[in-house]
Amino acid sequence: MKPIHKLKLHQKIKILYKLYPASIVEFTDYLKACAIETIDEREKAAETWGLNVVQQDYWVLLAMKTFDRIKQYGESFFYCRKLFTKQLFKGSVCLFTVYTLLRYAETENCSPKFAETVKLLIEV
Repeated sequence: MKPIHKLKLHQKIKILYKLYPASIVEFTDYLKACAIETIDEREKAAETWGLNVVQQDYWVLLAMKTFDRIKQYGESFFYCRKLFTKQLFKGSVCLFTVYTLLRYAETENCSPKFAETVKLLIEV
């Protein structure tokens, strides 16, 4: 097996998916809620957006794409790791998804082991 720092994102998510299938379900619910919140509160966020790397309109677009994919595939994500990885962690959508995954790892609803694994795999 390769060292962690040489793994690609989809390989890291594959490990995470295999180790914590229940946490993946909880994360997907959190991701959906964050996407809805981003879409619903876009006007409020526009006022305080500032000088972020990604433009606010693009961030909302990524949230919309993420929400659409979760709505389209729904529970299929929990049975097919490849579908989960391909739809949420490839292309531009992965910006929103990875950001939300890191945020989820900091919440109190996230299991400590899952949070440590996310930090180990993603922040490396």
